[in-house]
Amino acid sequence: MPDTPPSSTSSQASLWTASVTRQSFLDFFASKDHTVVPSGPVFPQDDPTLLFTNAGMNQFKDVFLGSGSRGYTRAADTQKCIRVQGKHNDLEEVGVDTYHHTFFEMLGNWSFGDYFKAETITWAWELLTEVWGLPKERLWVTVFDGDASAGLEADHEARRLWEESTDIDPTHVLDFDKTDNFWEMGPTGPCGPCTEIHIDRGGPDTDPSDGANRQNGVNAGNERFIELWNLVFIQYNRQDDGSLVPLPAQHVDTGMGFERVLSVLQGCHSNYDTDLFTPIFAALEKQTGHPYAGGSGGHEKDVAFRVCADHVRAVTSALADGALPSNEGRGYVLRRLIRRASRYGLQTLGMEEPFLFDLVPAAASILGEAFPEVAERVEHIQLVVRAEEESFRKTLQRGIVQFDRLTADLKPGTPLDGGQAYELYATYGFPEDLVSLMARERDLVLDVEGWNAARKAHSDVSRSTGSFQQLLTPEQMSGLKETLSTYHEVGSASTAGEACIAGFFQDTELGDRLVLDQSPFYPEGGGQVGDVGVISNQGGSFQVAATQKAGALVVHLGKATGKLSVGETVTCEVNAQGRQGTRAHHTATHLLHAALRHVLGDHVTQQGSYVGPDRLRFDFSNPKGVTAAQLAEVERLVNAAVAKGAAVATTIEKPEEAKARGVMALFGEKYGETVRVVAVGDDSVELCGGTHVENSGQIGAFIIQQERAIQAGVRRIEAVVGSGAIEHMQEQRRFLEGAAQALKVKPSDLSERIAALQADVKAARKLAKQSSGADQAQAFAGLKQELREEGSVDWAVVDLPDLDGDALRDLGDRARGHSPDLALALFGRQDKAVPFLILCQGKALDAGLAAGDLARGLKPVLGGGGGGKPTSAQGQGMAPDQVSVACDQLRAAFSTALGS
Repeated sequence: MPDTPPSSTSSQASLWTASVTRQSFLDFFASKDHTVVPSGPVFPQDDPTLLFTNAGMNQFKDVFLGSGSRGYTRAADTQKCIRVQGKHNDLEEVGVDTYHHTFFEMLGNWSFGDYFKAETITWAWELLTEVWGLPKERLWVTVFDGDASAGLEADHEARRLWEESTDIDPTHVLDFDKTDNFWEMGPTGPCGPCTEIHIDRGGPDTDPSDGANRQNGVNAGNERFIELWNLVFIQYNRQDDGSLVPLPAQHVDTGMGFERVLSVLQGCHSNYDTDLFTPIFAALEKQTGHPYAGGSGGHEKDVAFRVCADHVRAVTSALADGALPSNEGRGYVLRRLIRRASRYGLQTLGMEEPFLFDLVPAAASILGEAFPEVAERVEHIQLVVRAEEESFRKTLQRGIVQFDRLTADLKPGTPLDGGQAYELYATYGFPEDLVSLMARERDLVLDVEGWNAARKAHSDVSRSTGSFQQLLTPEQMSGLKETLSTYHEVGSASTAGEACIAGFFQDTELGDRLVLDQSPFYPEGGGQVGDVGVISNQGGSFQVAATQKAGALVVHLGKATGKLSVGETVTCEVNAQGRQGTRAHHTATHLLHAALRHVLGDHVTQQGSYVGPDRLRFDFSNPKGVTAAQLAEVERLVNAAVAKGAAVATTIEKPEEAKARGVMALFGEKYGETVRVVAVGDDSVELCGGTHVENSGQIGAFIIQQERAIQAGVRRIEAVVGSGAIEHMQEQRRFLEGAAQALKVKPSDLSERIAALQADVKAARKLAKQSSGADQAQAFAGLKQELREEGSVDWAVVDLPDLDGDALRDLGDRARGHSPDLALALFGRQDKAVPFLILCQGKALDAGLAAGDLARGLKPVLGGGGGGKPTSAQGQGMAPDQVSVACDQLRAAFSTALGS
């Protein structure tokens, strides 16, 4: 068989651009009476079991569980997905082969109790062969062959439909077991058989008439036979005991990898040769001066190109939805991706300076048409990515030197000690997968158990699921109906009412959880905290400590006393004072957002928030700091809007109509078929599902307590309203009056008096420095005599008991200029403490010495604490009698590193 992909003709293939193909899929199912819905965010904010959206069905999970519903029974979309964890972790294959990705689009169609197998199969065949023109002789399908141990028969219906309702070659319908053809949401919950459609992309080594070879190729994990589309028939519910019970309503969930089908339609052997990637490669070629060979080339530069292109797409999509790099959860995943690509760029492509941020516009040009939020946030994304790159570049080279030291004496095939390797993460920020990759490049194997043990010992929480804990299992959720929320009702109905207990669950880990048929309790979401209060009847009570959502269910968490049972009627009472405080802070957040955009510009967008009864926190995108004058103007605008006493009006609208008239929508939020639009007079209008005051006057005074940077391009404001604002102002006045009294001036003269005192202190320090100049010169002369040279580095460890911390720092400043290659540790005395200073620069860093690490290593000896950067660190010990031990420890460290 010729080594050619299964496209019709080259001219036809050129017509199937990414944009045309994506739209043709959506149009096809729209013609079959499907509602085309927008993609959900790439990270689900209402599903605590997932770090990232990893399949198209995630946004419909509540429907499959029976706890939610939609206003339609047929749907289709293209969903942004990231797979970097658990069984869907494809990270190590990304770039090495031509079809794995961390970020991808999943095209899908769904039926919620509507059509089932017959329509699903015939429509899939129609789209693939009639609309897209894929050659029928190259298509293969798999069906479930049953599982006797589970009492499941083979899916004879699916096989019959393929053979009778399509014109596929019957010999191309293959049987596979539950490993490949039985889909399950989790250990319990909805599940069912699936049928997969594969395509033979051709190759030179297989006889086309050899059916055995063809069959062996399907599901064999090769690049010739690839899965295009998975059609899942959800018809069972797996119980806690492992048994399967038929669902009352049968659903369809299909998922097609857009990148894969596009490579077929465009006549490419590699997903990376499609126009989903070529603009990024063009930008990379321009940056690096290296050409991308394309195809399935395994040259290290081609691998680096694919890694960078894939990772920048993933990071761009996640940052556009509001995620941010950090050291935990999904933020840590994004940081790993940026660092992994950055390292490939430096070591393989020769990119000495940050470069990934310059690829963001190319990624946005590819994704922006289908996902407008990406195109709208290019500048913000570039700022965040560049800051991450710059931070990593500062430590990368030193980490590589340390890695070289760890592996210098290891023979190929031997393990790399996980405990020692973990220090590359703790000190230099090297993620596990990056260390593992570097080890494989030297034919070494990372000791994962040792790494995990070291991580546990360091109390590392960067991989912890943290809040990603499942409130209810699929089995517990099954059968529970969507909770009717009444917190938006007018008057007392919004904080009190009667309800029926729909579910009651108790365990030692999560505590007690109560689900009602309706509830006035607001569940945590959109930055607003969940309500607290009491749910009770004559038999018992439930103290609600938190309220959260699990799909379409409102889950009350707390402690039950007495006896409560499913089916009983209970009285709900929300803590009204806490609710009122939260409402005021939430409406103030909307006014703050509007004021920031008015003062700073329309580039300001919300990055996160916290709205509670006692305070608010608002994170927003802005490339630089906010001046005091700008903050004052923002505060003035909010208080002016409060003073108007404007009505807070809420309307229910369709999201596309609301956005079309300029209503502010938040990035990363998933909106339903209708949305709540909250307008505060003519000062603010936003989409919001939270609780708000009736008029702006109920907010009271608004005071900004603090503004600061939390990340490159992201600022944070903390503020209080009402009585909290008054308390803050009174506290500030007490501080002001106390300071004025201490300095014996009027409060209005305080600034002038402080400025005069600062001038006096500056003059006194100058005089003291002049008088101590001779002493410093003498100390420096003695220090130079202590320096010795090893490995082209001047080094010394010196105890100077007559010098305090300031004197040590002055002496260190002189020493820095004495030698570009220096390793120096100085110890002094100050009262009963031991100040110390450690410097490492030039070739001392290349030798693996890091001042911050050395300073932290002194704590077991001297007590106290210390730390800093690899080039400079300081600290203060509390054991003067142990200085000699500390000196010996550092001398040994310097001597070992420098080879003396």
